[in-house]
Amino acid sequence: MNRNEVKEHFGKQAGSYEELMVKLIPGYIEQHAIIYDLLPEEEKAHRLLDLGCGNGVLSEQVLKKYPHAHIVGFDLTEEMLKAYKNKLSKYSGSFELKKGDFKTESIGANYDIILAGLSLHHLDLEQRRNFYKTIYSALNAGGMFISCDIIIDEDEDVRTQQYELWKRFIKSSGEDPEFWYSKHMQKDTPVTLSEHFAWLKDAGFIKRKNCNFN
Repeated sequence: MNRNEVKEHFGKQAGSYEELMVKLIPGYIEQHAIIYDLLPEEEKAHRLLDLGCGNGVLSEQVLKKYPHAHIVGFDLTEEMLKAYKNKLSKYSGSFELKKGDFKTESIGANYDIILAGLSLHHLDLEQRRNFYKTIYSALNAGGMFISCDIIIDEDEDVRTQQYELWKRFIKSSGEDPEFWYSKHMQKDTPVTLSEHFAWLKDAGFIKRKNCNFN
């Protein structure tokens, strides 16, 4: 997908984004709970970047844990940023919104935490490898990068089986599995765990908790 196609795609989804994601992504709600738990426990005025922030579902989790944080919500579409502003209206003053394409435009700097929830798969493999370096350079010393994204298995047979299970889940949610699988193959570029961790290590990141870059 090119930039205009991505903008149109997500612009149409802005009003029902969360409802649709629950139907398409197994464990969608649970994923946000995991990200919440991964956030550092210490309470301070963290400065965060929510990359590809969508309607603000992830930023809302952050502000529940860090009421004094300041979040930069970065997204490509005006419709999503409007949805974000409405969803987080009670946190007015705790966030600022930036419209832009992180493939080509600056994401800013001096962040304590950068979050990327289901956004990096819009980069091709070379863009993603280089973008990890961009993320690393945008963090303050000791900063944290938390990503939730599409990971595919190294083994093609296992990958095929996983996609079939995913299609079954979509069908059980009342959506058309072949339609959404086709969309995924057209617009997404998932990575394997070995690629993901190798590129993180190459960018300068070190492991935290139970992550293993080897």
